[in-house]
Amino acid sequence: MDIIIISLTALLTSLMTFFTGFGLGTILTPVFAIFFPIDIAIALTGIVHLLNNIFKLGLVGKDINIKVAIKFGVPAIIFAFW
Repeated sequence: MDIIIISLTALLTSLMTFFTGFGLGTILTPVFAIFFPIDIAIALTGIVHLLNNIFKLGLVGKDINIKVAIKFGVPAIIFAFW
């Protein structure tokens, strides 16, 4: 039963995040924390974030405006390590 609750929550929050851009970590981390130790829950949330972003890139990646992506992406990467 636990795996069904966890999987369903991950699926629904990932779907919600696709349309709203918000909610995956906010909803999924506490649900994971109920079933796992907090360090594992945070790591699992990060894995779901990564897989969700790869999935979104696959769905809408062909429509990316390269100029805008470079304009915002390059500074974001640089300042992420600042």
